[in-house]
Amino acid sequence: MSARRAILAALGFGIALALCAGAIWSWQRSAANAAAGGESATWLYDMKLPDADGVERPFKAWRGSLLVVNFWATWCTPCIDEMPELQQFSDEFAQRNVAVIGIGVDDADRVRDFRRQHGLKLPLLVAGFDGMDLARRLGNPEPVLPYTALISPDGRILEEHSGRIRPPELRRWVGEHGAH
Repeated sequence: MSARRAILAALGFGIALALCAGAIWSWQRSAANAAAGGESATWLYDMKLPDADGVERPFKAWRGSLLVVNFWATWCTPCIDEMPELQQFSDEFAQRNVAVIGIGVDDADRVRDFRRQHGLKLPLLVAGFDGMDLARRLGNPEPVLPYTALISPDGRILEEHSGRIRPPELRRWVGEHGAH
């Protein structure tokens, strides 16, 4: 084996090992949070973010609901793919005290245009690139979009998911955490 191949193989092995370690760490952290009843996210209810129309939306409006918070961007392909499903999920569970909000890591014009093009009714808030820090505070271990967190009615982080989330996973979350 040439020296270059050996270096590339070692590099590939190191990357694979790091990815596995990160996945195990994330899984263990999620399991520990679930066992402990979830980390507090009550600080979220003190925040306000503008929606796509520039209207300030206080998070305290969603206190008392099972809250699905999805971080996304108009330039993120998996985010774009999951948005219609999030809207359907929101419609399906709206009468069961479940709220779905999207936090755009984007600018208001793009979020507004995206909302119009896709006929979305769920609240789409605008955080710009500061949204990545907010996602991190809600448990996003890496700067990954989309990222979804489930917040209990009393403000605990119950579940989290990096990458595109599917409706069966969201339904499982809701089934396990109270809204049937």
